[in-house]
Amino acid sequence: MSTDSSPLQDAVNTALGQNQQLRITGEGSKAFLYSGDTTVPLLPTSDHTGVIEYRPEELVITLRAGTKLSELREITAEHGQMWACDPPLFDGRGTVGGAIASGWCGPGRPWFGTVRDSLLGVEMINGYGELLRFGGKVIKNVAGFDVARLLAGSQGTLGVLLSASLKLFPMPEHTRSIATCVNLQESTSLISQYARKTSSLSGTCYFDGKLYLRFTGVAAAVDHDMKAFESNEEIDPQFWQKLRDHTLPFFADDKALWRVSLPRSTLFQNEDTEEIEEFLAEWNGSLLWCKTKNSLRPTISTKPQAIRSFRNIKHETSQSSKYARRLKHAFDPQKIFNPGVVL
Repeated sequence: MSTDSSPLQDAVNTALGQNQQLRITGEGSKAFLYSGDTTVPLLPTSDHTGVIEYRPEELVITLRAGTKLSELREITAEHGQMWACDPPLFDGRGTVGGAIASGWCGPGRPWFGTVRDSLLGVEMINGYGELLRFGGKVIKNVAGFDVARLLAGSQGTLGVLLSASLKLFPMPEHTRSIATCVNLQESTSLISQYARKTSSLSGTCYFDGKLYLRFTGVAAAVDHDMKAFESNEEIDPQFWQKLRDHTLPFFADDKALWRVSLPRSTLFQNEDTEEIEEFLAEWNGSLLWCKTKNSLRPTISTKPQAIRSFRNIKHETSQSSKYARRLKHAFDPQKIFNPGVVL
């Protein structure tokens, strides 16, 4: 474990002096997603770990980027708290820095918010070799442009994340989950109905003819909302961790897998999508995981916000926006970080 960031800063300055590029990595749990130049030397942050400050009374924790998500969960659970966006662990190797860089969230994202929503402040090294701090360590620190949140989903293209201050949530008092056999049309109707009428719904998933629903919150509210499903199968809440970490059987094969984001409150209708062999829908239907024939890009009748190759597909080439290019130039003008990755 290292609490000193100077070796990372020295490595960046050395790379600048030698006109060398760097590929930032934590524990490598998401290495299969990397779309840049894999011949570039690695700059690992996995040894830069540990909690810097934890204020349970303020629901805020500050920790180094290499700290494993499993360690974060253990520490906060002791105080009945959690990082609510719940990013995937992927074999237990997921780190705080990797979660922020990817911007990925777990099944509760529509109800608990995003990684970006929970990011209060960061410490980082930019492409000039400078150590910078943005944001703060308290929830009320919201003055000015929130530069810290730019790092969420930036895939390591803007700099080396050293530490982050995160907003936490109290853990739910009670959790119950059910599975009910319905077709796709029935599942969308049920999701719409419960999204409007209940306060405790905090997870939805549909695949293989079953709709899975999670209810969390005060015990009385959860039990009340569950009454409509008393005739259905109650399942182990661990289902949602398996969904989050892609250990469900749906994700076990080597078929081409695509990640499709639909506009909020848009429910997927499986029409005119002959190339889709199987799909799994999360987030009230607005996040789809699609397996396709011959690695074909899925055709979605509802205009998606994004379709990204995820696994077992050659990464597609894409062009960054003019705003992303300006950000890249401001933070990393020599383009030494994660070359080839499009922001």
